[in-house]
Amino acid sequence: MQWQENCIILSIKTFSENARIVSLFNETLGRTAGLVRGLKTPIQQGDISDVLWKGRLAEQLGTLKVENIFSPFPYLINNPLGVSMIDSACTLCVNGLPEKAPHPNLFNVMKSLFMSVNNGHWLANYALFELAFLSEVGAGLDFSKCAVTGAKENLCFVSPRTGRAVIREVGEKYKDKLFSLPKFLIGEDDKPQLTDIFSALKITGHFLKMFFYGINNRELPLSRDYLLTELDSRIEDRANESQHNH
Repeated sequence: MQWQENCIILSIKTFSENARIVSLFNETLGRTAGLVRGLKTPIQQGDISDVLWKGRLAEQLGTLKVENIFSPFPYLINNPLGVSMIDSACTLCVNGLPEKAPHPNLFNVMKSLFMSVNNGHWLANYALFELAFLSEVGAGLDFSKCAVTGAKENLCFVSPRTGRAVIREVGEKYKDKLFSLPKFLIGEDDKPQLTDIFSALKITGHFLKMFFYGINNRELPLSRDYLLTELDSRIEDRANESQHNH
């Protein structure tokens, strides 16, 4: 039997000198894997590829023929933030998604994220990817209305306990215990600042930890920690530069 799909390369592990086990993510099967022999062309994490899988039985590892369509890596090779983003997104899927369970929406969000690396929005898109990931694994956050009043306007805070949004009037007196809600997460800001993205990743990181520790006691990807550290450093540099200029 066989199938052919557009896939995202999640990870590559050495099987033998001339063969690799490749973990894939596609629209129909979700997370799956196969064996690549020969390695005529390099395969990189994050590649969007046309993949032909062949095997005698669906349960088998099977062999893969991989043809690259688009690779985000060359756009980000000199950008540590970008390299960390690719690894973090892929590793979240490897560690957090069950095998052969379709997640078509998450696949398309991830594909759009990697295709956006040649414009200036990929960092915000990464935060939106994490939001989509949480939704797909059943740990979705609800920013559609205030958890207390039902109001849909003036949503400003997020509860770290429930993941639901509240309006300013409700959350103001508890704001030290709540997350601030960046407007781009609810589609009200198409040009978020680095500080907004950092705030968004603090929210998603909190709930990713709850999910990962809850299902299999796993740590979040080290690349994700580096991403936040590097982002925080850039925010600090910009703040210092702004003070210096004034």
